[in-house]
Amino acid sequence: MEQLFSLLGYIPSMMQYILAFSFLITVVVFVHEMGHYLVGKWCGIGVETFSIGMGKQLWGRYDKSGTLWRIALFPVGGYVKFKGDEDLSGKKDLSSSVNDSENFHSKSVWQKIATTAAGPIFNFILAIFIFAAIFVFRGETIVEPYVSQVVKDSAASKAGIKEGDFIISINGSDIDSFNDIRNIVIENPEKKLDLIVTRNNEEIFLNVQPSIVIEKDRFGSEYKIGRIGIIAEQDPSFFQKKKYNIFSGIYRGAQETFFLASKILDYLGKLIIGRESVDQMGGPIKIVQISGQVAEYGFIPLLGLIAAISVNLGVINLLPIPVLDGGHLLFYMYEVVFGKPVNQKVQEYGMQIGVSLLIALMVFVTILDISRL
Repeated sequence: MEQLFSLLGYIPSMMQYILAFSFLITVVVFVHEMGHYLVGKWCGIGVETFSIGMGKQLWGRYDKSGTLWRIALFPVGGYVKFKGDEDLSGKKDLSSSVNDSENFHSKSVWQKIATTAAGPIFNFILAIFIFAAIFVFRGETIVEPYVSQVVKDSAASKAGIKEGDFIISINGSDIDSFNDIRNIVIENPEKKLDLIVTRNNEEIFLNVQPSIVIEKDRFGSEYKIGRIGIIAEQDPSFFQKKKYNIFSGIYRGAQETFFLASKILDYLGKLIIGRESVDQMGGPIKIVQISGQVAEYGFIPLLGLIAAISVNLGVINLLPIPVLDGGHLLFYMYEVVFGKPVNQKVQEYGMQIGVSLLIALMVFVTILDISRL
């Protein structure tokens, strides 16, 4: 009986996790599909269905143009079905003529490219505006590039960097935060860095050669990162609260979106060559856990997670894998270069391979999620 009550005690928490996950996925996928829908309509493509969620229809209504707007049972995604659009096997819908002016395949290759690319682009736009809103509303806490400690016999010590120095420039790039220093040093293990520091109201020019630290990836291959041996100040008086207006907030939101997208691509690249672990990957279960935990901290943190997931969805969808937007774009770029579409059989085989890869990936990340429970 005690075990039963203990289990029942988790139900409110589980419901919060599920609701947070459903809200997150619905927003991100809705914006993605709305991108396809709006640009497709602008290009004169007929839209048969716009579905929020998957599975059995709970509610549906046709608009004046004949599009069925529907809400489905499972709030775990959604889709837009264009007139003449392909199914998951890559086969075109033959129920309507390709000569039909509203048929997706009757449009120019550039219209198809614009419609296909719009989904990921809208995901990036969503992230930019969410990040911008957060920066405008809450500002940004920045750890000043102040040297609190210098490790004995480190590269920084040998270069003449001292406690109390402010690092304001590295290799001509302005330094706004301690995190800027960390990123530059790690990525330049074999490159001498030109620093400008302020000490006693004077600018001092220094050169530091980062120490090379050898690390191993999961395949046993070695790679290098740089370190100079300085520690940031933890005193809150060295934390700045930077405020933004609408325009600077949008610019900062675009920076954050670009940075996050580049980090995702960097991770995927290093994962392929074995320098990153699959431990950072996650599937639906992990997203449910993270969204529920973040929701406990309030609506603003949940919005930040929505922005991050939106960037992830945008980047992943642009990968050149058949069945994803990036795979379709790859086929269309072939058509641009060679003046003719990819052979229909090749497209079908590509789609089938793409579906198989996605199913295998989903099974893998789900097993990975379960192993963490």
